[in-house]
Amino acid sequence: MSIKQEAHEIVDQLPENASWDDLVKALYTNKKITIGMTDIEVVQDELSDADVNTVMARLQSASSTPDDMRNTKRYNPNNSLTASWVLVALAPLLFISILLAPVSYFLAIAGIFMGLKALSEKTEHAWYPILVGAIELILFVGLPIIGS
Repeated sequence: MSIKQEAHEIVDQLPENASWDDLVKALYTNKKITIGMTDIEVVQDELSDADVNTVMARLQSASSTPDDMRNTKRYNPNNSLTASWVLVALAPLLFISILLAPVSYFLAIAGIFMGLKALSEKTEHAWYPILVGAIELILFVGLPIIGS
């Protein structure tokens, strides 16, 4: 039997007032779709309506994002901004080691320059890593002076 014939059979078995959800549930019940199913659900001989509803709920919860999450479709940082964040994030880690403290100065300054590049490219929120890098430099210079 061809895919078209199988699809027609499944559609013909649906009631006249069936919705798209009913069609998707029928496809899951007949195991024509296995996305979102656990290994156990895939190998079961039959899926009950409850099993199919569980799969559907799992898929819907996986595709929805909580309100407090950042909308990554709208916010796309460029490479300069990403690089500046990486550089200013690594700087304090290296400052902890006395031998690598000079490297942390360089990373903070490089992070500021990359942030400035991102700012010149009009990237949203590019000033954040510039501010963090400047604060790091102030701390990197101030802490050794205060400590001596």
